[in-house]
Amino acid sequence: MNNPWDPIYPPSRDVSARRVDHTHSLDLFWARDHLGHYLFIYEFPLEEAIPKINLPDLVGIQTAYIPANGGFPKNRLVLLLNEQSNWELFFSLCTDLVQATRRATTSVTAVQTILRRLTRWHEFLKKNRNDLLTEDKIKGLIGELLFIKNYLVPVFGVGQAIQFWQGPEGLSQDFNVNNSAIEVKCQSGASSPTVRITSADQLCPQLPEMYLFVITLGKTIPETEGAINLPGLVAYIRDILQSNASSQIERFNDLLYMIGYIESEQYLDFSYVLIGENFFEVTEAFPRICTHEIHHGIVKLSYNIKLSECEPFEGQPGWIENTL
Repeated sequence: MNNPWDPIYPPSRDVSARRVDHTHSLDLFWARDHLGHYLFIYEFPLEEAIPKINLPDLVGIQTAYIPANGGFPKNRLVLLLNEQSNWELFFSLCTDLVQATRRATTSVTAVQTILRRLTRWHEFLKKNRNDLLTEDKIKGLIGELLFIKNYLVPVFGVGQAIQFWQGPEGLSQDFNVNNSAIEVKCQSGASSPTVRITSADQLCPQLPEMYLFVITLGKTIPETEGAINLPGLVAYIRDILQSNASSQIERFNDLLYMIGYIESEQYLDFSYVLIGENFFEVTEAFPRICTHEIHHGIVKLSYNIKLSECEPFEGQPGWIENTL
């Protein structure tokens, strides 16, 4: 991931800037001031319909609205990063604003979208989400994104696929696809063939059908042909969301931030190859524990399932079988 502020030299006064994306309809800029601070700027003409702009406070980031004046004919929304060491998080925020405003056709809608996204970031940053995910969470997120990319998108399209993804919002299963619930688990090819179930609700949904999708990954280096990593999967899904002019880009980014994923080059160190995939239909006879089987007084449980005991239950949802 390249730092877009590196090529910009601090000026003697005002700011030095370069346009974020020449194909974008808005005037968005990476910039640096005379002290070398990293800035993100949106410039727009004066419009009577622009609502009152109240910028939220952001942890580690200063925000300002500079109205047009005699010396400069455009309004400016400015974000300034306090500490350059946090540039990857700031880059994630700015990229989110670029993606969210790509469909904006007026300054009014652009400002409204930016304010909405900054309000969301205010909540994310209050939770101090600036650490890398653990490797278990990295693999879990890779599994869910692979399921979206390889199974949901080809059948339902990318916008509907993101709608189906509900695990980050606190639901017991990762995906609710029409009348079926899908729980995605990721295991390492070097480990014993088991998966971890973290609650009594995880394999006991309210929907008529339930499937367990298990992905097996092997650790590798980033240079390996076909290597899978989080930055690559996230970029792929964002690209097809943008190319399809989908309104789900904000939801996709929100779900990533809920999980705790913020762009970082360090995620490239966690690269994998896909070894295998298995679908299991979770029926009454499936090796699982449900809430109604738990004695009173037990408030939380987790358990492991041997994949060899799941083999008699191999089966896919009908919407996958119908596309083969």
